[in-house]
Amino acid sequence: MFKGVDHVVIAVKDLDAAIGRYESIYGTGPSDRSEAEAAGMKMAFFRFDDSYIELVSNIGDQGPIAKRLESLGEGVHLVAMKVDNLEATLNELREKGIRLVGDPGPGNPVKGQVFIHPSVTGGVLTQLVER
Repeated sequence: MFKGVDHVVIAVKDLDAAIGRYESIYGTGPSDRSEAEAAGMKMAFFRFDDSYIELVSNIGDQGPIAKRLESLGEGVHLVAMKVDNLEATLNELREKGIRLVGDPGPGNPVKGQVFIHPSVTGGVLTQLVER
């Protein structure tokens, strides 16, 4: 089932300014940066052994990060949890009646990302990750 935190995603308004703040805190720069134009966001990653912090900012005024920043401001966007077997974990969560986002349903292969709905976790979007 759950094996620990894989990564934490933090939404920021100004990626370069946020990188500067986190460089000061961690004493090192991001290991890499990227953009996901289709999702309307740009990212910077601070990697630590087998986990990482991902800073995300919007490109333009559309997409999930732009909407999140507009409604909630900066802060933790999601926590991704490592699982040892995604299918088995999904089956257990379904049996418990846990509301999921992106769940293909029993017997169907997972073709994208699956999340525990924030209404279940007190407002925290939780991603399930099997590596």
